[in-house]
Amino acid sequence: MSNTRVQKFINLCIVQLALISSCTAQNNQNIMVSHTSLHYIIRESNNSVAKSPLLILLHGHGSNENDLFSFSSQIPENWIVVSVRAPYKLSENSYRWYDVKMVNEKIVINIDEEEKSRNKLMQLISEITQKYNADSKKIIVAGFSQGANMASAISLTMPEKIAGFGVLSGRFVYELKPYISSSVSLKSLKCFLAHGSKDSMLPITYARENQQMLQSLGISVAFSEDAVAHSISPKQFGEFLQWLNQF
Repeated sequence: MSNTRVQKFINLCIVQLALISSCTAQNNQNIMVSHTSLHYIIRESNNSVAKSPLLILLHGHGSNENDLFSFSSQIPENWIVVSVRAPYKLSENSYRWYDVKMVNEKIVINIDEEEKSRNKLMQLISEITQKYNADSKKIIVAGFSQGANMASAISLTMPEKIAGFGVLSGRFVYELKPYISSSVSLKSLKCFLAHGSKDSMLPITYARENQQMLQSLGISVAFSEDAVAHSISPKQFGEFLQWLNQF
């Protein structure tokens, strides 16, 4: 998804939720960090005493860490919010988590690149948890499109490290089935799944298949559908914020 389309959605959210965000951006400092393996932007929690819940945001194919970080002004101030840049560069300010191709009308991913990205993310999450005093039992990973697929991949392969994940306009990556954890922690995961019924890039059928697959694994899924294309509506984003309140 292009940065322009996501930015239009973000602007709508900011208009509808302006009262929530009016003070948040002023109170918390945003920091850009050049990590040895991954770049990220962080908005620290306003709670300097207790451990804070951690929200990791993963952008879509062709975007960058600045994209979803615009959401940080809408996230409650007691959360640590981190938006991560994917490791593979496409062009200036444009990155991907892994290569993807169409083969015989089927989506095929580069599983080696996906695994490398996933491992780097897990290392980064571990380091951020320690460095910024995050609550290791309240780590949420959410992403858009390809970033949503990465959020699923991390959660399904390392469920003992994640409390919940947000799949925004994503799909189930079948290449990952052999890597899904057999841990009992899998059934403790909570998922927020949102998709647009007018999505022509990833039709809504992908989301419904994803919902069925996740539920078959014993995962609790909150499903949100709205009449939008390959994007997330303000209504769905509001539901995502409500879903976060349980952590």
